[in-house]
Amino acid sequence: MLFSTSPPDAGSPRGAADVERLAAAAVHLAGTLPTARPTLAVVRGWNRGDRERARLLCARLTEEGVRSTELSPVPEAGARGGPERGVRRPAVDLLVHAGGPQPEQAMRAAALWRLPLLVERRAGRSGGEPNAFGTHRSPVIGIHFSDGGFGVAVREASLVSPQPHPGNARFILDNEKITAPGDQPLRITLTDQGLLEARGGSFGRRLIRRLRFERAWGAYRLDVDGAPARDVRAPLRIEVLPGRLHLLHP
Repeated sequence: MLFSTSPPDAGSPRGAADVERLAAAAVHLAGTLPTARPTLAVVRGWNRGDRERARLLCARLTEEGVRSTELSPVPEAGARGGPERGVRRPAVDLLVHAGGPQPEQAMRAAALWRLPLLVERRAGRSGGEPNAFGTHRSPVIGIHFSDGGFGVAVREASLVSPQPHPGNARFILDNEKITAPGDQPLRITLTDQGLLEARGGSFGRRLIRRLRFERAWGAYRLDVDGAPARDVRAPLRIEVLPGRLHLLHP
């Protein structure tokens, strides 16, 4: 999924128009939700422009009589120690991405909490008629940790050993048992067909539906969508979760 990596400043004419378009779409969607008085969560990024857009968006929703709150992305980029674990689903009915270069953070939150997400269309895609929305469901990568925690990745996950000589690691790819050198990273990505593509230095490329990180010496680093997420130990299970991510585009 390719999104614009340089969103306009909230104070610019284009930035103000983007905020207004998102606000109008969010107000319209709020009126279609089954809850009598729905609450929307504006998922903001980390830089100043993202925070300003979120503040303006919440202010516009308040003007229109729609309740809203701000949320930081979950999981936090670069955070360690399992930020997903113990994070309860917020008492909101719809997530709105306020804009920014990393919509995957908002998408992970939406998939984790099973909430629909209103997000800008991909760069180069034009909108439809007023109050018309593009909507689709996408698979994500589900990650089940050995301590009972759970996380998701929107496009890719990687297992990397920080040890200089970690020995061998054992994986089960669907029903195939593979022993591979632990010093070579394992990369798992989603294909357009909704399968997992597993790539390891010793076994090449495999198309699978699930993977089990069965046995290894020491902890590994889990990278989620290109950012370090947490340290993990075997056993760990990774699988495709079809339709888990529900996206709406104005």
